[in-house]
Amino acid sequence: MPFVKMQKQKYPIRLWGLVGYPGAGKSTFATQMQSPLVVVDADQRFSEVFPLVNGDVYRVSDIAHENTDPHAISKNLDANMPGLNAQGTIVIDSLTAILAPRVVAAIVAKERGEVKSLGAAFKEKAMAMRELQDAVTKWGCAALWIFHLHDARDDKGTAQTKATVSALELVRLTRSINMQLQVVQADSSDASRGKRGIKVTWCRSGRDGMTLWDDSGKWIGMPEKIEAACYDGLSQTEMERKELSAPETFASPEVAMAWGVEMGAFESETHARNAYEKIKREQNPQNARHMASLWSADVQRRLGEKQNGGEA
Repeated sequence: MPFVKMQKQKYPIRLWGLVGYPGAGKSTFATQMQSPLVVVDADQRFSEVFPLVNGDVYRVSDIAHENTDPHAISKNLDANMPGLNAQGTIVIDSLTAILAPRVVAAIVAKERGEVKSLGAAFKEKAMAMRELQDAVTKWGCAALWIFHLHDARDDKGTAQTKATVSALELVRLTRSINMQLQVVQADSSDASRGKRGIKVTWCRSGRDGMTLWDDSGKWIGMPEKIEAACYDGLSQTEMERKELSAPETFASPEVAMAWGVEMGAFESETHARNAYEKIKREQNPQNARHMASLWSADVQRRLGEKQNGGEA
C-alpha cells in the first residue's frame, strides 16, 4: 500500500471534552459533530436526540451493558471502525456512566475489607480508563468525551461545582483532548439571558476563556463557531507557541497537572497531583494566577534538574 500524502488542515482535529449538568444539552451538542457518529451510548439516552444528526449514527452495541464495558467497546470498535475508514466522530456519552459504577465498587470493596487500600481498589477503574482511551484514540478520528457536573461541598461546607469524574481521570483525559468545553446558562442579568452557551475553558493551541451563545436552541453550527473563535487569524507559529508556553492561568487544576505531565516534568499523573497539592498546601497561593505562576515555576525547575541529570 503506498504512503498517503498528508494534507494541511484548516483546524486541528476535534478532540473535545464536554462537561455540564444532566439535562444541559450535552447529547444534543453531540448531534452537531461531524458525522457519521459512532456513539458509546453509556447513558442509554442518545435515541432521544439522534434524529437531529445530519448523517448516519451507529451505536457501538445494542446490548446496553456493552456500552459501559471498555473491553467490549474496544472489541466492537476494532470490528467495525475499519469499515468507516475512521471518518466522523466517536461520541462517549457519557464517561460518568462508565466510571461511576467502578468508583462505587471500589469503595464498597474497601469498606468490606476485600482490599487493603483505595488505591488497590481503584486499579480496575484506572485500567478501564486507559483501555477506553486507547480504544478511542487509535482511530485518528474526531472524538467527543462527555461527562457530568454535580453540586457538592468541600470540607468547610462551601458549595462547589464538581465533575463526576475524578481529578486523576480528568488529568488522563486531558492528554487525549485538545479542547475542554462546558455548557453554561446565561444568568438573568446577561444580555443573552435564557440562552445556553459553550464556554471554551481550555484550548491547547488556540484561544480560550470565551463563551459562545446558542441562537438555534439545538447547537446548530456551534462546533464550527467554536473552531472559528479559537483558531481563526492565528498562524501556525502562534498556535505552536500557545501549545508550548506556560499559561498565565489554567482552566482547572486538572489542566495544570496534565500540562506538567506533557511537558515531561512528571512521570505520572499521580506524581503531578501530589506536587500540585504540595504547592497549594505549603505556599498558599492567593488566586488562580498566583497558583499558575507557582506551578509553572515548579515545572520549569523540575525540567531543568532533569536536563542536568538531577532528580526532581
